[in-house]
Amino acid sequence: MPLLTHLNALEGAEWLRTSLTTFGTSVASILPGHFPAYARVYHPFESGGDSAIEASSWHALAAHAGWDLNDPAAAEDFARHGVSNAQARTGTLSPSIIDALVEHLRPATTTPAQCYFAVWEGFAGSVVPPTLTPKLELPNRAYHVFIGPVEAALSSFDALAYSHRSASLWWPADQAWCVATEVDFAWTYVGGLRVYIDALLADPRLDAVETSARARW
Repeated sequence: MPLLTHLNALEGAEWLRTSLTTFGTSVASILPGHFPAYARVYHPFESGGDSAIEASSWHALAAHAGWDLNDPAAAEDFARHGVSNAQARTGTLSPSIIDALVEHLRPATTTPAQCYFAVWEGFAGSVVPPTLTPKLELPNRAYHVFIGPVEAALSSFDALAYSHRSASLWWPADQAWCVATEVDFAWTYVGGLRVYIDALLADPRLDAVETSARARW
């Protein structure tokens, strides 16, 4: 991970520790709840080569199969079992989605060269030694934290060269936005200013819907 440096002190992550005080109750349990706008970005279904499925949005696939994505538990089950011979990967972002997010989020911060990346300590096959300290301790989760430019979001924390494991949380030093990929979810949350979230929602490369800090994840 040539673009990243491990943090020996966690002052840059302290705002997350003070903001995230609950676990699994709402979007604001996963990333800070003070942003003006939020988007949920669904991870694409991986179907072993069926490009029609991979190009379809979650809502189109769910409507066809008769699933209600407004129920978070149902959405989680849909990611694993709702589409025949396909599954949406949980806990990580694909490089294609990261590329699009970086394109939108780089101009949305005054500190694109100084961003933080936190990766959950519990991922199997991680390149990060599990004993590495200090760790960012959040409710029910602990993370290793690194610093680097926003483009380092494309770094993989997977020890296997043919697999990709993205950071679980990433944000700039000026805290203008935050990206959160909960380890058990097949979607990612982005919080930030209204204009930038609107741009994400309008990007055809992203399967994104609007949400709020109060929404039940």
